[in-house]
This record gives sequence, structure tokens and C-alpha cells, in this order.
Amino acid sequence: MKCPAPTGARAGVVALALVASACGGPTTTAGGARSGVRPVELPDLARVDASVQTQLREREQVLKDTLARPAATDEEKAAAFGGVAMLLHAAEYYEAAEPAYLNAEELAPREAKWPYLLSHLHKSVGEPAKAIAELRHVVEIAPNDVAALVWLGRLYLDQGQPERAEPLFERANMVAPRTAAALLGLGQVALARKDYARAVGVLEEALQASPSEASLHSPLAMAYRGLGETAKAEAHLQQWRNTDVVVPDPVRAELDLVLQSGLSFEQRGIRALEARDFQGAADFFRQGVAITTGDTMLGRSLRHKLGTALYMGGDLRAAVEQFREIVRLAPKTGRDEMAARANYSLGVLMASAGLGSKAIEHLTAAVGYDPAYVEAVMALADALRRSGNIEDSLPHYRSALQINPRASGARLGYGVALVRLGRYREARAWFEESVTAQPDSNELEHALARVLVSAPDDGARDGARGLMLVQGIMANTTERPTALGETLAMALAETGDTGQAAGIQRDLIAVATKAGLAADVRRMTRNLRLYEQRRACREPWAADDSINAPGPPIDLSLRPLLQ
Repeated sequence: MKCPAPTGARAGVVALALVASACGGPTTTAGGARSGVRPVELPDLARVDASVQTQLREREQVLKDTLARPAATDEEKAAAFGGVAMLLHAAEYYEAAEPAYLNAEELAPREAKWPYLLSHLHKSVGEPAKAIAELRHVVEIAPNDVAALVWLGRLYLDQGQPERAEPLFERANMVAPRTAAALLGLGQVALARKDYARAVGVLEEALQASPSEASLHSPLAMAYRGLGETAKAEAHLQQWRNTDVVVPDPVRAELDLVLQSGLSFEQRGIRALEARDFQGAADFFRQGVAITTGDTMLGRSLRHKLGTALYMGGDLRAAVEQFREIVRLAPKTGRDEMAARANYSLGVLMASAGLGSKAIEHLTAAVGYDPAYVEAVMALADALRRSGNIEDSLPHYRSALQINPRASGARLGYGVALVRLGRYREARAWFEESVTAQPDSNELEHALARVLVSAPDDGARDGARGLMLVQGIMANTTERPTALGETLAMALAETGDTGQAAGIQRDLIAVATKAGLAADVRRMTRNLRLYEQRRACREPWAADDSINAPGPPIDLSLRPLLQ
């Protein structure tokens, strides 16, 4: 019997499933039982780009043609169903993608790709039990699939079953030694067992294998804290960033590349940025820009990320052009995240070029577009303070702290502004309050010490206490920044040991001279002269101190572009 092909302008994939079944299509499951083909239907595609709609309809036609061809093999039919499933999955039409994956899985029961992708779909919709079942099936088919082993191990960890996760991570590490994701899993298993020494060992190995994986620092900090090594724990916490440890995953990479949409190009570009492939990221973002108009949030988001990739790749001129294009395309009023980010980027560049008034203009616009954008609020406060508009900076620092009470940079800036205004007792009280609120911040404790040892107001000064604070900071950290050394010299001079203060200051000047820091040498030399005259410093932060400077200059040849 010859089976007819579906007719009509669009005879949905439901009809295709029926045709396949009537024509003796697949009816065997992975376990050998016979089963009918599940109906698969394209959903309403109105919310996706026109390019994605075209892709889906073209892939639908491939499926239609394959199912209508009597000689098509089960593997060919599986590939056709899987192709539709992947596009629907990538476009986040999860419900429509699931039956297509199941059909592909039943048509090709020894192909690991379809249950693997189906596991990720189930994970995305919050069905971990189904995801675990699919991954277990993958591991049965392909026992050395590193990605499947790691993802299954992570799911078991999430379910509180480290004993089931451990052999999976061990096998992944055996198949692909020094894979950070597998070593992280072993470290998390050790942490769950409170085997902190084991956790430190494997997590340090993971960090050596992948130094750029900043999220490894958090479990390492937990492991060191478990061993009682709090200094090491604190050092790792300061390096932590909330990023994902990459799992080597070619099948997921294939899924990520399947859509030709602005959103998919944005996601690919973000991953390239995270891998520090700035040229690759810029290429992806350009492809997204080419098919996404700038009058949409996604279009402006792509342009901002393109600007960011260009900037990080060293092409400042092209980056500025992208940021300015976003500002031009943005609505004149109202909340707009991308307009806020573009103005923030331009404001930071202007500030670093010493163009204070233009920096304030852009940063003010950024805050107007997004009043909760804490980085922009803080940058505006800093720009105002550093340009001499000190009183105007105070409410913005306060706003930043209302958004994020742990924004230590806002606390520091507010206190420095009080010092610049000559309100030394207020500054001391502010830093004391800040140290109480954030006792883990050496930066704020250092600022308090600086006020205690050098404020010109006798009522704000307490040299002995300031010296104790500086010595305490130095005892608890291996870092020796020049500013801390300067504060130690100030504290020694304030408590009467001007000879030792002068010796430390000379050492600091020698280091700065060797590094070619002429401005720092000039500033530190002024204090050295005071110590040589047996006098103490009475200026917590000089006007030419880096904390008051507009920022390090960029290539001055680009100033015309920014003006």
C-alpha cells in the first residue's frame, strides 16, 4: 500500500505522526515493546524571530518529507523528529519538544543524544526525577560520556545523594583527567561528608586545571573554613564570582547553535565572553544585531554586549560607537535597562578620561533609566565627589546603600566625602558604624584607621587605636598595598615614632620610584618631609591621592571621540 503525503498549506505534524504510524512507522521502544508515534505539533510561533519561524517550518517540512518516504529508515526518522525537537527546545517550547524527543528516542534506542537532550529539557522545567531517569539511560548507552556523568552527578547532589554522585564524578575524572567540573563534583561530595582535607585537595586541583573558574573559590573557602584556616577561606571568598563551572558538552553546544535568532546569538556571545574569547563573542553579537532591530530591548541588549566585547578586545572606538547607538535608539524617558547600561559604560569611560562633566551627564542618565542600578548610582556618586561636587555626592551614596546595604564601596566613598568636607568627627563615626556593619571589610577598617591617625580635628583622632587597627589588618592579610604602608607610617608618626615612620616612607617611595609612579612619589615625599621634621600628617587623603583622582587616564588620542 502506498501512503499519501499530507496535503494543504500546512498539514500539522500531528497528521505526519498518523501517516508514519499507518505506513508501518516505528513502534518499538528501547525495551522492545511496540508503541505508536506521539503526535508532534508546532506551537504558536508569534513570540520568536521571523528567522526562527522560517527555520522551524523548514525543519517541519523535512520531517514531513521523511515520514512520507516509504524507504526512510528508523534512524532517518529519528533524526527528523530530533531536528524539530532541538529547534523547539532551543526556542523554549518545551512542551512541544518533548514528544518529538520521545519519538526520536524510540526510533533510535541506541543513540544517546536524544535521551541526553530530553534530560536537559526535563531539568529546565523542574522535573529532576525524569532528568535523572533519562541520564541514567544515557550512561547505560554511553558509559564514558563525561557530560552525562557530570550532569547526573550534579542532579544526585541536588537530591542530597552524594553517595550516588561520587562514582559518577570519579568515572568522569578517570575518562577526562583534570576536568574542573568533575573535580568540583568530587569536592562537593567531600564537603557533604565534612571531609574538608579531601575537598581542599580536589578543589585546589580543579583551580589549578582551570584558574579562570572563579566560582571554585566558594567551595574552597568552605573547605578551608572547615579546616579552621580562616585566612585562606577569606582570601578565596574575595576571589569568588558567581559563574558556572563549564561542563565539556558538545551536544549542548550543538543545541545552543541550532537557532538563528537574536537571542541565541546573544547566548552564544555571552558564553564566548565568559571564555574570554572576545573576538568570537563580538562575531556572535554582530550576527544577532544584523537580524534584530534596535527599537527592541533585545536589539539594544545585543548592541551593548557587542560594545562590551569590543571594549574587552581592545577596540575602544568601536565600543563607544555601539554605546552611543544604544543611547540614540533608547526611549527618551521611562525605565530601560540597556539605555542605563550604555550610559553607564559611557560615563565610566568619560570619568577615566578625566571628562568629569560628561561622565556625570551620562551617569545621571543611567540612574534615570534605572534608579536601582547600584553600580551606576555609585559611579555617579564617585564622579560627583571626584569632580568637587562633594555635597551632591552624599545622597547618591545613601541611595546605593539603600539598594545594597553591603555595598562597601558606597560606605567608603561616603566617608571620604565627609573628610573632604572637613566633617572629621562625622567621618570617624561613619567608618566606626561601617566597620560594625561589615566587620569582614579590611578596606573600611583601613579607612577608619586613616582618619584616626591623621584627621586634623583632635576630637576625631586616636593614634594609638589607629595603630592597633593597622597592625591588626597587616597581621590578618598577606597583601601589602602601598596605601596600607602609608597609613602605618602615619600611625607611627602620630604616636611619636617619626624615625620609623620616615624609614617606612622611604621604602615606599623607592618602590613607587622603581614602578615609575611619579605622582605617588611626589605625594609621599611631602609626608616624608613631615616625618623628618618630627611632625605627624594631618591630611587623611590628599587631593592628589588616587582615591580622589578622576581615574586612570585612557589613550588620550581618543579624547576627541569622547568629547
